Order: sequence, then structure tokens, then C-alpha cells
Amino acid sequence: MRQLLLENTIPGSDVEEQINHFQEWLNSVINWFIGMIPSFVSALIILVGGWWLIKLSIKIMTRALKKGKADPTVISFLNSIVKTSLLIFLGVCVLSALKFDVSTLIAAIGAATVTIGLALKDSLANVASGTLIIANKKFKTGDFIETEGIIGEVIKIEMMYTTLRTYDYKEVMIPNSRLTSNNIINHFALDTRRLEIPVPISYQEDVVKARNVIMEVIKNDERVLEEKNNNVIIDKFNESSVDLTVWIWCASEDYWNVLFDMREKIKSALTKAEIEIPFNQLDVHFDSEINEKINFIRSLPEGENKE
Repeated sequence: MRQLLLENTIPGSDVEEQINHFQEWLNSVINWFIGMIPSFVSALIILVGGWWLIKLSIKIMTRALKKGKADPTVISFLNSIVKTSLLIFLGVCVLSALKFDVSTLIAAIGAATVTIGLALKDSLANVASGTLIIANKKFKTGDFIETEGIIGEVIKIEMMYTTLRTYDYKEVMIPNSRLTSNNIINHFALDTRRLEIPVPISYQEDVVKARNVIMEVIKNDERVLEEKNNNVIIDKFNESSVDLTVWIWCASEDYWNVLFDMREKIKSALTKAEIEIPFNQLDVHFDSEINEKINFIRSLPEGENKE
């Protein structure tokens, strides 16, 4: 037992050697820390000053965009991109002040960006499309657009998605890449719109009379633009009606109100003028001999053979 304890006992020279190694390591750490104090101070100054400059730059840019009456979506979109880019640049500057190998870091970030880009190519396509939408001003917040059979008001244009609100108050999120690759109808991009209202009338009615009645309704509405080509034309001859089409011009902001009101007013005016608006029906015409036979059968007394 004593011999075992003696074998496990650390010699005094080894203890002194370990203490010397620890002191050397501690001295090297202290010297490195003292030598890095200027770098730490520089990095701290760069971090604080850079953060303050970023906030100031974003504030100045936002104020300038608002003064230029830029769309709120554009302001939010640009702020997010500029702020993210400046923060990445600030991080690289701070690491450079701390004497890190920035070139290696940049190479690693580049490799990671390529890898992430390949994995998220669809998302990046949406971001690029969002940038194109805002830069080209294809549409803006508040516009009514139609694409792929979807009609709604643009309420948000974000980096990856554009959100529409339909007439029945449903929110539809559409990837930006689909908006840049498909046809888009902007219903209220221009100041004026033309309404097209189909009005069928019976073949027995006078087309000129019907046109005059409808034109009188159009002239009595103050929202109709008189300088435009408001007209009533024959669109086609249907199986049971003559189909007229009414052209009415109005301001884009009055489109829906004029459309709904005109439908009601035209119907009332035609009814008042006793102009028939036909509906689908089946008219059966009998030959005169068949009519006489039917009348004869009906005139026979009850109980007699009607064969």
C-alpha cells in the first residue's frame, strides 16, 4: 500500500513545471488582451458609430421617400433591404477591426450564399420579382388587378408575396414570380372607365325607340362623362332577342356605383316605355285543323267516347 502511494505521488519538479506552464499561458493571455485593447476599442467605436449611422441613414431615406410621396410598400421594402445590407457591412467592419481573417469569412459567406440560393431559388425568384414590381410600378397598393382569374384590391406588396383582397373580403397571397410571368389587368390604372351593359329587347320592339330611352337615362346622370363616346349599339341577333350593348364612360372611382345604378335605371325606363325585355320561354303553335279537333273534343259532353 505504501509503495502504491509513493508511485502515485507527483514529484515536486513536475508540479513546478506545470505551474510554470500555467503562468506562461496566463501571461500570454494577458499580453494578448492588452495588445487587443486598441482593437476592442476600435471595434466598439465602429459598432456604436455604425449602428447610429445606419439608424440615421434609414431615417433620412424614409423621410425623403415620404416627402416624394412614395408608396408605403416601397418605403417598407427598401428600408428592409438597405438596413439588412448595412448591418452585414457593419458586421464585417467590426470583425476586421478585431483582426479576424475577413477574406476567409467573406469566402465562406459567398459559398453559403450559393448553396442557400440553389436551395431557395423559388424564394429568391419571388424576391427578385417583388423588386421588379416595385421598380417598374406595374401596380401599387390600392389598385384593383386581375390575374389568373383572381380579382382584388392590392393591400400589400412584400418581398415574396403580394396580398389581394377580393370583393367578398378574402385575402389571397400570390407569389411575386407569378405576377411578373403572367398577364395582369389593372382595372383602375387610368382615370376613366367604360361600362358595357348588355340589354336584350324583343324582336317586335323598335330599336330606335329603345336607344332613345336608354340615351335619355345616360344624359340625366351627372356622373357620366359627356365628352366620351356614350352609345347604344346592336351587339347581335340572338334566338329570342335583339341584344343591345350600352357604352357608358365615367370616372374610375365611380365605376361600380354607376354600373349598379344604370342597370336599375335602364330596366325601369324600358318598363315605363313599355319596351319588352324578353326571357327564355317556349311558344307552341298548333295547326288550324288540330285546333278545330281539340275544340271539338272539348265540346263533347262528359262520358262520351273522346277517341
